[in-house]
Amino acid sequence: MRKILGIDTGGTYTDGVIVAAGTREILCKTKTLTTHRNLRLCINNCIHAFRPDQLEGVSLVCLSTTLATNAIVEGRGCKEGLILIGGRPEGKMPSSRYRVIRGKPDIRGRMRENIDPNEVDEAIESFRGEVDALAVSGYASVRNPEHEIYVKQRIQQRLGVPVVCAHDLTGSLGFYDRTVTATLNARLIPLLCELIDSVRQVMLGHQIEAPLMIVRGDGTLMTAECARDKPIETILSGPAASIIGGVFLSGETNPIVLDMGGTTTDLANVEEGRMLMNNDGAKVGGWFTQIRAAEVYTIGLGGDSRVYLDSERRVSVGPQKVIPYCVAATWFPDLLRELQDIYGQEDRPYLNFWRNEIEAFMLARYAEENELSELERQIVRTLDRSPHTLYVLQKQIGVPSLISALERLLAAGYVSRIALSPTDVLHATGAYVEWDAEAARLVLQIMADQLSIRFGECAERVRATIHRLLGCACIQSGLYFDRQDFDASSSEAADYFVNRIFLNDKSPVLGGHYYLKKPVVAIGAPTGAWVGTLAETLGTRVIVPPYAEVANAVGAAVGQATEQVEILIRPDPITKTYTVFGSQKRLSEPTLDQATDCARRLGAEQAAAYLPGAFFDLTDRVEDVEVADRYTGQTRFVERRVIITAVSHLTARNNVHS
Repeated sequence: MRKILGIDTGGTYTDGVIVAAGTREILCKTKTLTTHRNLRLCINNCIHAFRPDQLEGVSLVCLSTTLATNAIVEGRGCKEGLILIGGRPEGKMPSSRYRVIRGKPDIRGRMRENIDPNEVDEAIESFRGEVDALAVSGYASVRNPEHEIYVKQRIQQRLGVPVVCAHDLTGSLGFYDRTVTATLNARLIPLLCELIDSVRQVMLGHQIEAPLMIVRGDGTLMTAECARDKPIETILSGPAASIIGGVFLSGETNPIVLDMGGTTTDLANVEEGRMLMNNDGAKVGGWFTQIRAAEVYTIGLGGDSRVYLDSERRVSVGPQKVIPYCVAATWFPDLLRELQDIYGQEDRPYLNFWRNEIEAFMLARYAEENELSELERQIVRTLDRSPHTLYVLQKQIGVPSLISALERLLAAGYVSRIALSPTDVLHATGAYVEWDAEAARLVLQIMADQLSIRFGECAERVRATIHRLLGCACIQSGLYFDRQDFDASSSEAADYFVNRIFLNDKSPVLGGHYYLKKPVVAIGAPTGAWVGTLAETLGTRVIVPPYAEVANAVGAAVGQATEQVEILIRPDPITKTYTVFGSQKRLSEPTLDQATDCARRLGAEQAAAYLPGAFFDLTDRVEDVEVADRYTGQTRFVERRVIITAVSHLTARNNVHS
């Protein structure tokens, strides 16, 4: 039996499923913690959890990953450089390492200014030893890529570093956005190549000889070779896989898919089996890209969100991600004993804590000594021995407050916070037990004592807060999908009507009710424990399908390997011919029909180059742009777009499309 292995590397867990390729039956699953500093380790743990007989017959491996998204958001990646041809577009550059050289076509692709080979070589040499990858972006390069292609070839000959051309990533006009897209792509190339190499090594270690596919941000699959060249297309890969998995597992064709992970909750709108796309391009980490991706509404609420008391002693949840106490105490048993010692003191000092001194901290990664202040170095040296609560840490270092220093270390990623989380509440109440439930109960009991309420009432307050946040997220996502750009939580009036009148019912006079017209498909490891009130609150059906906890991996496994190419045809009023704008060359044909046939051939060749297997289905559609003459009223042909879509026979058929 031919099988497909789907893997999803999320913020908290790395999930795996094995699916029968023919029937799409889910045969087995696995779940392991994600090791962010060593993704190869968690992927190996994920695959190793399957029995050897379960891995027999795996003929395809599909991976969804948050690597690209997180790298852009966190400003990580390799040292990239940028060569601009024909000028510098207006706007902030994503790289400070760039050079501008001459060379410019007009908007029709006709060369008006040639490049100077000596200037090109001088610009390239300025990057020698300074960058890990280069991006090349030229003015109007989508109309004529000749200059970009030449510069790319010279870079490969002289430096031998990975290089990407802007015209290869998008066919859209817009010099600035195209430049941003290419630069971010260059930054990601070494990162994703390292991930792909690691996955292939793990596959080899488990005797899995199969093609490796990566989930794009629009939910389709691309080959690992394509991902090496275009890693930026994997941004929002995880949410796209979750949408496909949620629809596949539930059988619903018009739902809101709610994916609650460890860090965030993502909501997506599906219409007639079609996930909505962001037509303006995905925005990640404050950068607009010209990359097609699923339209997703996200809030900072997950199983690992921080649960704490705010300045007014109210229970708050998120958006910060923490290490749950139940997990940390499993790794470091001394941490539980430290908590017990604090709780057992006769004067019960924790009752007077007002800055959450019961929270703990652990070392996440080392820093250069010269990067830290003396106080920060003391904290790092102390935490290097073992994690500690803030209460004990301040006593050991002899400083009354370490909050400011710890916040700086947290922001830089050197230290991680350990705190009460929704996952701890599940452990404390017995709803879910995998880690140290005793530590979870003790931390929740301390919060209850601080609030002078019973343990069960404290657990209920946390649950009620999470239920309210999820309900508000569903309403806000409805506003988002209805193209309303105001935030209910930041607008005083909207917050009143959503939270006070509807969700909290605090008004003695007014009442209100919203309802979702769509069912909610809830997926993600912790989701089933938290969505119980949504059906009643929002007057809709809530479906938690089987295998909801590994839906992202299922979405990766049942996706389709698809390549879509768009070729532009425009009339040339001077030569009376039609120009075909291919990604590598411009061709001229005497008639529109001949130009269309030429575009189909070019598109098919380009699509086939990035598809696995020898067999695939080709479809195409033609879109004409015409304008009416302002004087005669007659229509005039402007351009034709030929969109070619190729779908590989190697991947499983899927009932969700973009």
